[in-house]
Amino acid sequence: MARVTLLSPTWRLVTATLVAVSWLTLPTYALAIFLLPPVPAVVMVRSFVLGTALPWLMAWAITRGFAGSVAVRNGVLRLCRSDLELEIPCVAITALRPWRVSLPRPGLSFRVRAGGRVPLGVAIDDPAELLDALAGGGIDTSAARGHPSVVHALTRRARPWYGPFVKFGVLGVLPASILFYTHQHIAYGGTFGQYYLEGPLPYFTTFAEYWVTTAVLLVSYASVWRAAAEILVWTVAATAPSRAHATRRIVEAVCALAYYGGVPAVLALRYGAG
Repeated sequence: MARVTLLSPTWRLVTATLVAVSWLTLPTYALAIFLLPPVPAVVMVRSFVLGTALPWLMAWAITRGFAGSVAVRNGVLRLCRSDLELEIPCVAITALRPWRVSLPRPGLSFRVRAGGRVPLGVAIDDPAELLDALAGGGIDTSAARGHPSVVHALTRRARPWYGPFVKFGVLGVLPASILFYTHQHIAYGGTFGQYYLEGPLPYFTTFAEYWVTTAVLLVSYASVWRAAAEILVWTVAATAPSRAHATRRIVEAVCALAYYGGVPAVLALRYGAG
Protein backbone atom coordinates (compact mmCIF):
# COMPACT_ATOMS: atom_id res chain seq x y z
CA MET A 1 0.00 0.00 0.00
CA ALA A 2 1.22 3.51 -0.77
CA ARG A 3 2.51 5.75 2.00
CA VAL A 4 -0.36 7.35 3.86
CA THR A 5 -0.85 9.85 6.66
CA LEU A 6 -3.28 9.09 9.48
CA LEU A 7 -4.75 12.32 10.81
CA SER A 8 -7.28 13.16 13.47
CA PRO A 9 -9.79 15.88 12.51
CA THR A 10 -7.87 18.44 14.59
CA TRP A 11 -4.49 17.70 13.06
CA ARG A 12 -6.04 17.55 9.63
CA LEU A 13 -7.44 21.05 10.15
CA VAL A 14 -4.05 22.35 11.32
CA THR A 15 -2.18 20.76 8.43
CA ALA A 16 -4.76 21.78 5.85
CA THR A 17 -4.58 25.38 7.07
CA LEU A 18 -0.80 25.43 6.74
CA VAL A 19 -0.96 24.02 3.21
CA ALA A 20 -3.69 26.48 2.24
CA VAL A 21 -1.64 29.42 3.54
CA SER A 22 1.37 28.19 1.60
CA TRP A 23 -0.63 27.89 -1.62
CA LEU A 24 -2.55 31.14 -1.25
CA THR A 25 0.61 33.19 -0.80
CA LEU A 26 2.22 31.84 -3.97
CA PRO A 27 0.53 34.14 -6.53
CA THR A 28 1.27 37.27 -4.48
CA TYR A 29 4.93 37.44 -5.48
CA ALA A 30 4.16 37.75 -9.17
CA LEU A 31 1.35 40.22 -8.45
CA ALA A 32 3.73 42.35 -6.40
CA ILE A 33 5.77 43.03 -9.54
CA PHE A 34 2.77 44.78 -11.10
CA LEU A 35 1.06 46.29 -8.06
CA LEU A 36 3.93 47.48 -5.85
CA PRO A 37 7.09 49.54 -6.28
CA PRO A 38 10.25 47.51 -6.98
CA VAL A 39 10.59 44.94 -4.22
CA PRO A 40 14.15 44.33 -2.96
CA ALA A 41 15.36 40.77 -3.42
CA VAL A 42 15.89 40.26 0.31
CA VAL A 43 12.28 41.31 1.03
CA MET A 44 10.84 38.96 -1.59
CA VAL A 45 12.96 36.02 -0.46
CA ARG A 46 12.15 36.65 3.19
CA SER A 47 8.44 36.85 2.39
CA PHE A 48 8.65 33.61 0.44
CA VAL A 49 10.50 31.81 3.22
CA LEU A 50 8.14 32.97 5.98
CA GLY A 51 4.85 33.07 4.06
CA THR A 52 5.18 30.06 1.76
CA ALA A 53 8.10 27.78 2.54
CA LEU A 54 7.74 27.75 6.33
CA PRO A 55 4.02 26.79 6.41
CA TRP A 56 4.68 24.12 3.79
CA LEU A 57 7.60 22.69 5.76
CA MET A 58 5.52 22.67 8.94
CA ALA A 59 2.74 20.81 7.14
CA TRP A 60 5.27 18.37 5.68
CA ALA A 61 6.73 17.73 9.13
CA ILE A 62 3.28 17.00 10.55
CA THR A 63 2.42 14.60 7.75
CA ARG A 64 5.74 12.83 8.24
CA GLY A 65 5.16 12.66 11.98
CA PHE A 66 1.75 11.06 11.48
CA ALA A 67 2.81 8.79 8.62
CA GLY A 68 1.47 5.29 8.85
CA SER A 69 0.07 2.37 6.91
CA VAL A 70 -3.32 1.02 5.99
CA ALA A 71 -4.18 -2.52 4.99
CA VAL A 72 -7.22 -4.73 4.58
CA ARG A 73 -6.66 -8.35 5.60
CA ASN A 74 -9.18 -11.05 6.39
CA GLY A 75 -12.03 -8.57 6.30
CA VAL A 76 -10.38 -6.19 8.77
CA LEU A 77 -9.20 -2.63 8.07
CA ARG A 78 -5.95 -1.97 9.93
CA LEU A 79 -4.72 1.58 10.49
CA CYS A 80 -1.22 1.62 11.96
CA ARG A 81 0.88 4.53 13.14
CA SER A 82 3.91 4.65 15.39
CA ASP A 83 1.78 5.63 18.38
CA LEU A 84 -1.37 3.58 17.79
CA GLU A 85 -3.08 0.81 15.87
CA LEU A 86 -6.76 0.48 14.99
CA GLU A 87 -8.53 -2.60 13.67
CA ILE A 88 -12.01 -2.15 12.24
CA PRO A 89 -14.06 -5.03 10.79
CA CYS A 90 -15.10 -4.12 7.28
CA VAL A 91 -18.65 -5.22 8.02
CA ALA A 92 -18.83 -2.47 10.66
CA ILE A 93 -17.98 0.27 8.16
CA THR A 94 -21.17 1.89 6.93
CA ALA A 95 -19.78 4.69 4.74
CA LEU A 96 -16.65 6.05 3.12
CA ARG A 97 -16.43 9.82 3.15
CA PRO A 98 -13.90 11.30 0.69
CA TRP A 99 -12.64 14.67 1.85
CA ARG A 100 -14.50 17.39 0.02
CA VAL A 101 -11.39 19.60 0.06
CA SER A 102 -8.24 17.63 -0.68
CA LEU A 103 -6.11 19.22 2.00
CA PRO A 104 -3.46 18.50 3.06
CA ARG A 105 -3.84 15.66 0.52
CA PRO A 106 -6.76 13.69 -0.87
CA GLY A 107 -8.21 11.50 1.82
CA LEU A 108 -10.98 9.34 3.23
CA SER A 109 -12.84 9.18 6.51
CA PHE A 110 -14.86 6.22 7.73
CA ARG A 111 -18.22 5.84 9.39
CA VAL A 112 -19.02 2.79 11.51
CA ARG A 113 -22.22 1.44 13.00
CA ALA A 114 -21.21 1.90 16.61
CA GLY A 115 -19.42 5.09 17.59
CA GLY A 116 -20.01 7.17 14.47
CA ARG A 117 -16.81 8.38 12.80
CA VAL A 118 -13.47 6.61 13.04
CA PRO A 119 -11.10 9.02 14.85
CA LEU A 120 -8.46 8.85 12.11
CA GLY A 121 -8.74 9.77 8.45
CA VAL A 122 -6.44 8.43 5.74
CA ALA A 123 -4.61 10.99 3.60
CA ILE A 124 -3.34 9.39 0.40
CA ASP A 125 -2.32 10.90 -2.94
CA ASP A 126 -3.70 8.05 -5.04
CA PRO A 127 -6.76 6.47 -3.39
CA ALA A 128 -7.29 3.83 -6.10
CA GLU A 129 -5.30 1.07 -4.38
CA LEU A 130 -6.97 1.74 -1.03
CA LEU A 131 -10.44 1.69 -2.60
CA ASP A 132 -9.62 -1.59 -4.35
CA ALA A 133 -8.52 -3.10 -1.04
CA LEU A 134 -11.68 -1.88 0.69
CA ALA A 135 -13.82 -3.28 -2.12
CA GLY A 136 -12.03 -6.61 -1.67
CA GLY A 137 -13.07 -6.47 1.98
CA GLY A 138 -16.70 -6.24 1.02
CA ILE A 139 -17.19 -2.50 1.32
CA ASP A 140 -19.22 -0.68 -1.33
CA THR A 141 -16.81 1.87 -2.82
CA SER A 142 -18.86 2.93 -5.84
CA ALA A 143 -20.07 6.21 -4.32
CA ALA A 144 -16.57 7.11 -3.12
CA ARG A 145 -15.05 6.40 -6.54
CA GLY A 146 -17.48 8.85 -8.12
CA HIS A 147 -16.78 11.63 -5.63
CA PRO A 148 -15.24 14.70 -7.36
CA SER A 149 -12.22 14.78 -5.04
CA VAL A 150 -11.46 11.12 -5.73
CA VAL A 151 -11.97 11.46 -9.48
CA HIS A 152 -9.74 14.55 -9.43
CA ALA A 153 -7.04 12.71 -7.45
CA LEU A 154 -7.09 9.76 -9.84
CA THR A 155 -6.31 12.03 -12.79
CA ARG A 156 -3.07 13.25 -11.25
CA ARG A 157 0.27 11.68 -12.08
CA ALA A 158 3.03 11.08 -9.58
CA ARG A 159 5.88 13.57 -9.99
CA PRO A 160 9.51 13.05 -8.96
CA TRP A 161 10.56 14.85 -5.79
CA TYR A 162 13.30 16.72 -7.66
CA GLY A 163 10.90 18.04 -10.31
CA PRO A 164 10.37 21.51 -8.76
CA PHE A 165 14.12 21.99 -8.26
CA VAL A 166 14.78 21.30 -11.94
CA LYS A 167 11.79 23.27 -13.19
CA PHE A 168 12.34 26.39 -11.12
CA GLY A 169 15.91 26.20 -9.85
CA VAL A 170 17.93 24.75 -12.71
CA LEU A 171 15.86 26.09 -15.60
CA GLY A 172 15.54 29.40 -13.76
CA VAL A 173 19.25 30.00 -14.28
CA LEU A 174 18.66 31.12 -17.88
CA PRO A 175 16.17 33.96 -17.26
CA ALA A 176 18.12 34.94 -14.13
CA SER A 177 21.30 35.17 -16.19
CA ILE A 178 19.61 37.39 -18.76
CA LEU A 179 18.32 39.74 -16.07
CA PHE A 180 21.67 39.70 -14.28
CA TYR A 181 23.50 40.44 -17.53
CA THR A 182 21.23 43.41 -18.17
CA HIS A 183 21.75 44.72 -14.64
CA GLN A 184 25.52 44.46 -14.95
CA HIS A 185 25.55 46.46 -18.16
CA ILE A 186 23.24 49.15 -16.80
CA ALA A 187 24.80 49.49 -13.36
CA TYR A 188 28.47 48.70 -14.08
CA GLY A 189 28.93 49.12 -17.81
CA GLY A 190 29.75 45.54 -18.70
CA THR A 191 29.26 41.85 -17.98
CA PHE A 192 32.04 41.75 -15.38
CA GLY A 193 31.84 45.37 -14.28
CA GLN A 194 30.92 44.62 -10.68
CA TYR A 195 33.47 41.81 -10.54
CA TYR A 196 36.35 44.15 -11.47
CA LEU A 197 35.06 47.04 -9.38
CA GLU A 198 33.98 45.30 -6.16
CA GLY A 199 35.36 41.78 -6.33
CA PRO A 200 34.00 38.25 -6.79
CA LEU A 201 31.89 38.05 -3.60
CA PRO A 202 29.58 41.01 -4.37
CA TYR A 203 29.42 39.90 -8.00
CA PHE A 204 28.27 36.35 -7.25
CA THR A 205 26.05 37.58 -4.41
CA THR A 206 24.20 39.77 -6.89
CA PHE A 207 23.81 36.83 -9.26
CA ALA A 208 22.49 34.67 -6.41
CA GLU A 209 19.93 37.35 -5.57
CA TYR A 210 18.74 37.42 -9.18
CA TRP A 211 18.64 33.63 -9.34
CA VAL A 212 16.65 33.18 -6.11
CA THR A 213 14.28 36.04 -6.93
CA THR A 214 13.70 34.64 -10.41
CA ALA A 215 12.99 31.19 -8.98
CA VAL A 216 10.41 32.67 -6.58
CA LEU A 217 8.74 34.56 -9.42
CA LEU A 218 8.69 31.45 -11.62
CA VAL A 219 7.04 29.45 -8.84
CA SER A 220 4.53 32.25 -8.36
CA TYR A 221 3.78 32.50 -12.08
CA ALA A 222 3.36 28.74 -12.44
CA SER A 223 1.08 28.61 -9.39
CA VAL A 224 -1.48 30.85 -11.10
CA TRP A 225 -1.77 28.47 -14.03
CA ARG A 226 -1.71 25.45 -11.74
CA ALA A 227 -4.54 26.82 -9.58
CA ALA A 228 -6.70 27.46 -12.64
CA ALA A 229 -5.91 23.98 -13.99
CA GLU A 230 -6.79 22.15 -10.77
CA ILE A 231 -10.03 24.09 -10.32
CA LEU A 232 -11.04 23.26 -13.88
CA VAL A 233 -10.25 19.54 -13.51
CA TRP A 234 -12.14 19.36 -10.20
CA THR A 235 -15.14 21.10 -11.78
CA VAL A 236 -15.16 18.64 -14.67
CA ALA A 237 -14.77 15.77 -12.19
CA ALA A 238 -17.89 17.03 -10.41
CA THR A 239 -19.99 17.62 -13.50
CA ALA A 240 -18.70 15.18 -16.14
CA PRO A 241 -16.41 12.58 -14.48
CA SER A 242 -15.87 10.64 -17.69
CA ARG A 243 -14.12 13.66 -19.18
CA ALA A 244 -11.83 14.36 -16.24
CA HIS A 245 -8.82 12.44 -17.57
CA ALA A 246 -9.06 14.12 -20.98
CA THR A 247 -9.35 17.49 -19.28
CA ARG A 248 -6.25 16.67 -17.22
CA ARG A 249 -4.23 16.00 -20.37
CA ILE A 250 -5.35 19.28 -21.89
CA VAL A 251 -4.63 21.42 -18.83
CA GLU A 252 -1.21 19.82 -18.33
CA ALA A 253 -0.33 20.70 -21.92
CA VAL A 254 -1.58 24.26 -21.41
CA CYS A 255 0.39 24.66 -18.17
CA ALA A 256 3.54 23.36 -19.86
CA LEU A 257 3.08 25.72 -22.80
CA ALA A 258 2.36 28.66 -20.48
CA TYR A 259 5.53 27.99 -18.52
CA TYR A 260 8.10 26.81 -21.04
CA GLY A 261 6.78 29.07 -23.76
CA GLY A 262 5.32 31.90 -21.70
CA VAL A 263 8.42 32.76 -19.68
CA PRO A 264 10.65 33.26 -22.77
CA ALA A 265 7.80 35.19 -24.40
CA VAL A 266 7.52 37.55 -21.43
CA LEU A 267 11.25 38.17 -21.50
CA ALA A 268 11.18 38.75 -25.26
CA LEU A 269 8.31 41.24 -24.91
CA ARG A 270 10.08 42.97 -22.04
CA TYR A 271 13.29 43.48 -23.98
CA GLY A 272 11.47 44.16 -27.23
CA ALA A 273 9.52 46.95 -25.53
CA GLY A 274 12.76 48.32 -24.13
